[in-house]
Amino acid sequence: ILADEMGLGKTLQTIAFLAHLKFARGIGGPHLIICPLSVLSAWMSEIRRFCPDMRALKLHSSDQEERRRLMTTLGSAGSNVDIVVTTYEMAKSPETARCLSMTWWRYLVIDEGHVIKNDGSLISQSVRKVHFAHALLLTGTPLQNNLHELWALLSWLHKDLFPDNSSAAFDQAFE
Repeated sequence: ILADEMGLGKTLQTIAFLAHLKFARGIGGPHLIICPLSVLSAWMSEIRRFCPDMRALKLHSSDQEERRRLMTTLGSAGSNVDIVVTTYEMAKSPETARCLSMTWWRYLVIDEGHVIKNDGSLISQSVRKVHFAHALLLTGTPLQNNLHELWALLSWLHKDLFPDNSSAAFDQAFE
């Protein structure tokens, strides 16, 4: 969880980290970034600006035919894409969610990661179906001192430590 105040560079830190993995460590993607629609263009422009050698695909469109074309591109591109950037709305869409869950992502990054603090929300349920090796939650918003919200984030990050998908033991331990 990378949590700090807004405007302190979480986007650039993430891009630098993914670039370091690829170029310094030889660990390629694909990586998936899920973000609010309001910052989708910023993610794409920052990737192009600060790491133009990483191949990024913007997976977003309101046109159904364009969505299918993008998902076909994603499916056929395979290892030719380093980073896929999409929105919460696209990730919640059944067709897109199915496509995203068919790929094993090296890193799954959720911008404004506190969006999954409600484990019953559609976005939280959708990202729980995505397969990934590692995850990074970016947030500038606190959890309001709510243990269940903390459990929701930790259970998503560490499924092996929270196998029963119930917060009861966690709540009891930290009551």
